[in-house]
Amino acid sequence: MSNFMKTAIAVIVIAVVLVIGYRMMNPEDTTMEDAMDQAGEAATDAMDAAGEAASDAMGATEEAAEDAAEATGEAMEDAGAAMEDAGEEMSGEEAPAEEAAPMEEETPAE
Repeated sequence: MSNFMKTAIAVIVIAVVLVIGYRMMNPEDTTMEDAMDQAGEAATDAMDAAGEAASDAMGATEEAAEDAAEATGEAMEDAGAAMEDAGEEMSGEEAPAEEAAPMEEETPAE
């Protein structure tokens, strides 16, 4: 499970505990059923937000993977073209070797 999902679950649990605790400490404001309903709504809202964030993260990851695949394909095409060019240069006519200049005889110094 990703860190994001662990964090989202922790936030949901904390929100539910806080809502229930608040409602239990102030019983004159609301009934236990109302507190549970509100805690359920808070949990639902938090889960929806976590789901949207996870969906956005998955979309971004998918786009990044597609971009990486496209870049890899282009790099492979470029490497293939470079290999073809190198192969053509090697299979083409060989440059004639330079002819060795006749060696001059050294005259002894007198």
